[in-house]
Amino acid sequence: MIVLPNCHPSFYHGWINEIRQLMTVHKSLYYSVLACSASQLRSLSGTQQMHGLALEYYSRGIETVSSLLAVESAATHNGLLMTIILLYLHGCLGLTTFSDIPRHVEAAIQLLRLRFFTGHDGAIRRPFDRIAIESVLYQVFLTAMGSWCQRIEQDFHFDAEFWLQAEKLLAQSTLFPSEPATVNSPVLGVPMSLFRLVLSIKQIYQGPNRQDQETINHLRDELDEWEAMVLRNDDLDLAASRSELSHYEIYKDAAFLYILAASLLLDQADEFLFDGTEILEPRPSSSWQVAKMIQILQDHAEDYEWAKCFIGNWPLYTIGFFMETQDEIELVRADLQRRWDISGFSQVARFRGELETAWAGRAAPAESAIVGL
Repeated sequence: MIVLPNCHPSFYHGWINEIRQLMTVHKSLYYSVLACSASQLRSLSGTQQMHGLALEYYSRGIETVSSLLAVESAATHNGLLMTIILLYLHGCLGLTTFSDIPRHVEAAIQLLRLRFFTGHDGAIRRPFDRIAIESVLYQVFLTAMGSWCQRIEQDFHFDAEFWLQAEKLLAQSTLFPSEPATVNSPVLGVPMSLFRLVLSIKQIYQGPNRQDQETINHLRDELDEWEAMVLRNDDLDLAASRSELSHYEIYKDAAFLYILAASLLLDQADEFLFDGTEILEPRPSSSWQVAKMIQILQDHAEDYEWAKCFIGNWPLYTIGFFMETQDEIELVRADLQRRWDISGFSQVARFRGELETAWAGRAAPAESAIVGL
């Protein structure tokens, strides 16, 4: 399970201990753990045999999880919820099961809804509960954001009601009140309202509000406050900034990348209404957003902990499309390469592949024009 470096140790140890206890009893969880482990080994070692083993264990996990879905205690069955989380994480680790992620996320949403929002008091009492909710929300975000290159309709419906319910529940539930918000967030690390804003901007390009200037103006008002925080270099978690948390700047800069990506996306959405500009066109280095992005990437160019921090993967991928010069592109390319070397996540490889295709596509017309001269 992926957790952030500054989260409370109880999140990591609680999750690991529960997996160790339950995987000896529940075959679906046992096979899901093996599938993720084999997939990770294959990515980091390049051993093709591990790929076959990962798929075999994954298939067994799928087969055995159906028996748990039928039990009366499914809503509160930690082994079942863990299994489903690991099944969608397998889609992030490897390429073969990536298309299965939406259905696993939908299943996890249903379990969380039953556990917290249907006839129950809806309280988060244990670290496991918080990890599960944040993990599912993060995967909802990634799945809903999809790809900037492949305009393929995913079999996934963004459940805004569930998102808002979960956001409210997390805001009301602090397991370690004496610790900063960053320590209490094992997976997200970035304010949920910022994730929600980015999702709303993405929907401009996909839904009926695509040509709605009023919607863009509303989002612009909300984004103005976030942009001001970047321009003033404000702290998003004041308690964390005053503490001795060693990786706080990583969280802060990752959040800034989300804000900067959202800013450029909304700028371009606004322009699209008037001149039909294609989404994610490169921006000049003189723009304040790009200048700040470059500064952040340069500051973390040799930072191992930055490259290990998975919440930076999506904004790095998105800002890569906005980079104009070869030096800027190389900064993003090198950052993604370090992330791949450290994690072996196929998500990173997929992001890198899409960016390389987009960058090469820009170069080709330019070269053709030179030849034509």
